[in-house]
Amino acid sequence: MPPARRSAAALLLAALAMHARADDGYRLPGGFEPILHLRTYYFDQETTSGVPSTAWALGGWAGLRSPWWGDLLQLEIIGYTSQKLYGPEGKGGTRLLTADQGSITVLGEANASLKFAGQVFSAWRQQIDRPFINPNDSRMIPHTFEAYLLSGAAGPARYTGGYVTKVKLRDTDDFAWMSGVAGGAGPHRGVALAGLDYKFGQGGLLRLDEQYSVDVFNSFYADIRYPLELADRTTLVLGAQGYPQRAVGERQIGSFTTWGYGLQAALAHGPFGAQLHWTQTGKGRDTLNPYGQHPSYLNLMQVAFNTAGERAWGLGGDIDFGPFGAPGLKASAIHASGSNRIDFTSGAPLPDRSETNVQLAYAFARGSALAGLTGALRYSWLRQDGAPRAGEQLRLYFNYDVRF
Repeated sequence: MPPARRSAAALLLAALAMHARADDGYRLPGGFEPILHLRTYYFDQETTSGVPSTAWALGGWAGLRSPWWGDLLQLEIIGYTSQKLYGPEGKGGTRLLTADQGSITVLGEANASLKFAGQVFSAWRQQIDRPFINPNDSRMIPHTFEAYLLSGAAGPARYTGGYVTKVKLRDTDDFAWMSGVAGGAGPHRGVALAGLDYKFGQGGLLRLDEQYSVDVFNSFYADIRYPLELADRTTLVLGAQGYPQRAVGERQIGSFTTWGYGLQAALAHGPFGAQLHWTQTGKGRDTLNPYGQHPSYLNLMQVAFNTAGERAWGLGGDIDFGPFGAPGLKASAIHASGSNRIDFTSGAPLPDRSETNVQLAYAFARGSALAGLTGALRYSWLRQDGAPRAGEQLRLYFNYDVRF
């Protein structure tokens, strides 16, 4: 095992042992904060063409975060692991493990942060959470990035910006150049990032992001949401998003221009919620998200309804069972349908499709013996015109955010 992987595995074991003898509020000498998040995940899928993917993994992440020394410097180191409990040969592709069903251990975060004049500069391996560059934490371990970022706030605005060189995807244990992950075959290039979150009015939020993948493609993202109080315990949240994309520089993945936009309305009344979504994609190309989860309003368990030319709508609902005597228990469902899809290389029409997701989730209450433990059961059906069968996907996972 390479040194970086050995160190990450040792870090996880050390943190587990430390928790076994720690009391609430425990801190290491020097004020170091222990970090421990445990996770187990079972994933089973069969595609619309009958291709199976199955795995069960155990792992999570563990590490240490220093205090702010002199209110100037902070260090952080976190190891991630996904260990195979079950993974039949020939059924890879779950992204819980590597493509060939191997376990993953990696030093995912190792960074230093400097604070000055209300701003923070962070360097090397870290998490980023922006619309197109994000953890995509929907399997065992999230994406992390090698980046050099400056973040801060000015009144109601928060901002971040800098340069991202590499990403470790959720099913790998190696960091790769951003241009290569996007499919580029030329010289290694990174991504220049600038993001802004601006709060306004009574709960309104405007987000703007520029992600310039040098010599590959550019994504600009904007969204806005605003809540309207309709009555006591009744709120309507309206939202809109747009994200044009185009090839830039040496155009390592070809020349193209495309776009996507979305509209949504979310109504909440007490423990009940309902959501209506609409998205559309330009005909120039499928919208791209190689560095993280797609930010589309209709990014569901199996597809994001982002094929070239696709028009999609979705209707969802949720319920919190707390007021009915089951605090911590929630259920949700969403159905979406997409049409007008085309193959952007030939212009040929593609089959219409629809997806239905259901979820049941539970979180133990704060102050209880199992505070920090959550679990979810999710199931999805993907139907496509002309396909021999429905694509079905099951996800069952538990998370334990250990609180020292």
